[in-house]
Amino acid sequence: MSTFSGLNTALSALYAQRRALDLTGQNIANANTEGYSRQRVELSPVENLSTPARWSTSQGVGDGVRITDVTRLHDEFMTNRTRAERGLNEYLQAQSMVFGNVEQALGEPSDNGLQAQLADYWSAWSDVANRPGDISARTQLLSRANTVASTMGTTRQNLDNLFGATREALDADVAVVNQTSAGIADLNDRIALAKTANMPTNELSDQRDQLVLKLSELTGATGRLNDNGTVDVSLGGNLLVQGDTVRNLKAVGSTTVDGIAVNPVQVVYADNNTSAGITTGKMASGLEALTSTIPNTVAGLDSVANTLIQKVNAQHAQGYDISTTPPSSTPTPQPGGAFFTGTSAKDIRVAITDPTKVAASSTATTSYQGDNANALAAIAQDPQGPDTQYRNFVVDVGIQAQTINRRAQAQQVIADDATSAEQAESGVSLDEEMTNLLQFQRAYEAAAKVISVVDTTMDTLINMKR
Repeated sequence: MSTFSGLNTALSALYAQRRALDLTGQNIANANTEGYSRQRVELSPVENLSTPARWSTSQGVGDGVRITDVTRLHDEFMTNRTRAERGLNEYLQAQSMVFGNVEQALGEPSDNGLQAQLADYWSAWSDVANRPGDISARTQLLSRANTVASTMGTTRQNLDNLFGATREALDADVAVVNQTSAGIADLNDRIALAKTANMPTNELSDQRDQLVLKLSELTGATGRLNDNGTVDVSLGGNLLVQGDTVRNLKAVGSTTVDGIAVNPVQVVYADNNTSAGITTGKMASGLEALTSTIPNTVAGLDSVANTLIQKVNAQHAQGYDISTTPPSSTPTPQPGGAFFTGTSAKDIRVAITDPTKVAASSTATTSYQGDNANALAAIAQDPQGPDTQYRNFVVDVGIQAQTINRRAQAQQVIADDATSAEQAESGVSLDEEMTNLLQFQRAYEAAAKVISVVDTTMDTLINMKR
């Protein structure tokens, strides 16, 4: 090896190790940057090749080192798995929150919940049966009936409000999806241009993958890496982002729970109104809440209210009250009218304001008899009555909530494991980077020493004849 070629070899080593030191510093600087994938300098020897020929010769020593690439340590398979697990996790966590809100609206079990108020209501009928002529017992009955009706109406309103808030959140999520998709398309365009110009795209790819992960968490979208470094994002079997082209989404359908039957909520592609096919992710949970969970809960509560109205009104109509017809001061019993009005939890009301209109007796001849009040109190034990129906309804909601909560807890562990595995592959390890730092530092020092030795050798050679 000539002295001049030795200088060139050592110089290439200085350049390469300095670049490696710079990249190690970049990794350390971004150790806590979300979504950053660590990078590695790829080095290869500069071969001292000559053209094969009969009289060709070679000195047998290479010409140093060169940087062939800066590799982004990224496993696309693990990234896709993380996206899938995180999307399912967001769906289940959002579902758990929806059922938590539904349970909060129902307020069961509780000493002040509807179940306890129904029990007090039936107990008030028993008090009237025991003291049919006691106006205070009748007044208490009407008060407890109003409490039941008011609680049903309040619970229904809370569920309506929950539907409205969930509907607004879906619109906001759709706007975020459209904005994120546009960001991915822009980064795809920049990456493709940089690849064409043979410029590095590692940081751009990190940013792009973070946006794809965000889409996966919202919609369950999947990404496919192309040869030119861009990513195509698919949703429901259709391309949401292809290169720098984007298809926007929009939410359509009723904004109230009462209109859901004729105008269901959907998320569709804005260009042709076809369903986006969202089956997982946070938005899938929102859609399920708007099309199934909340409407089913409202329907269950309305059914309980309707059963209460029908059962009580039917039995009350078979009795007689203790009203009087002036100028008489003694009761002239009249057949019982409707005790409740309305057909659902939204419009249930107590129709009676006068306690003497409570039809506690089963006969007009005995005004102060309480057998019809007993029959009304017995509705609490009816297997088809509102009490039994409400208990079954609350238990069903509780079982669904418990199932979702258990799935959410299990999926959280799986998603965390997938994320940790990906971080182990592409995340920055400060211990590893410190080791690399020492390694490249020593290599740089050694290359500098080579230059120093070559310089000394050349100085000795030049000054040999002095």
